[in-house]
Amino acid sequence: MKTEREVLEEIFNNASIEDDIRAVCMNGSRVNKFIEPDEYQDFDIAFIVKNYESFIQHLSFIKNFGEPIISQCNRERSDSGIKDQLFYMVLFENHMRVDFRFIPIECIEAYRHEDYLLKVLIDKDNYFSEQIELSDKKYHIKKPNQKRFDFVCNEFWWLSTYVVKGIKREEIFYAIDHLNMMRDLLLTMYDWKVGNKFNWQISTGKNHKLLKKYISKSEWNKLLESYPHGEVVDITNSLLSITEQFYILSVEIAKDLNMELETAEANKVIKYNHNQITGFTDM
Repeated sequence: MKTEREVLEEIFNNASIEDDIRAVCMNGSRVNKFIEPDEYQDFDIAFIVKNYESFIQHLSFIKNFGEPIISQCNRERSDSGIKDQLFYMVLFENHMRVDFRFIPIECIEAYRHEDYLLKVLIDKDNYFSEQIELSDKKYHIKKPNQKRFDFVCNEFWWLSTYVVKGIKREEIFYAIDHLNMMRDLLLTMYDWKVGNKFNWQISTGKNHKLLKKYISKSEWNKLLESYPHGEVVDITNSLLSITEQFYILSVEIAKDLNMELETAEANKVIKYNHNQITGFTDM
């Protein structure tokens, strides 16, 4: 596998001879000081190019990075105002993965303000003359307002009744799918707990991958209990575990954030669920 230095050298070599490439930047975890580096990190490389339409038709220089195992190509707009961009993601046989991103030069201002996790590698025309302070604040956990808090709570308890329906019918996939949706909301609650603890200046990462660092061992073990096997009894036990965790967290967060909490609704749903799943649990 190539080292980061070798990959960056390959980028410099190719960008220097391609006149249409006017700037190259690196985004993502490799420029985030809060992420511990490892061999599985992708290279997120953005190329700012002129003559965009003709350039993206001829990307043969990518072969210089190695033989691909698999690749994926997507052309799309962005929410940040980039009207057109091409993502070409490649996993190479040397086990290196590079996410190449090609952006027309006309969209450079939108790109500059899109993400503060940005390291300039090449800047032929001084587009990035202003110093960029690296920051992951875009990904910090957002403090919820009352409307968002109410929605998450209501949606969680509503989904739990679908899991019960799947348990009663012994529709395993149906029950697990809705249990997964509930877990996403539980993870949101855990994020809010972590965010509040660190004054909303923290991120738990993509797919909550850093959450384990910020919650107790007991909370972590209980969270793992929400991942069932394919048996009805196991799904039922996971449902009981996940609802208990959510209830405790919602009360705690409502208190800490001075939110109103509709406990009556939650208690009625819990009673309904327990009545329906009697005999389906070993707890």
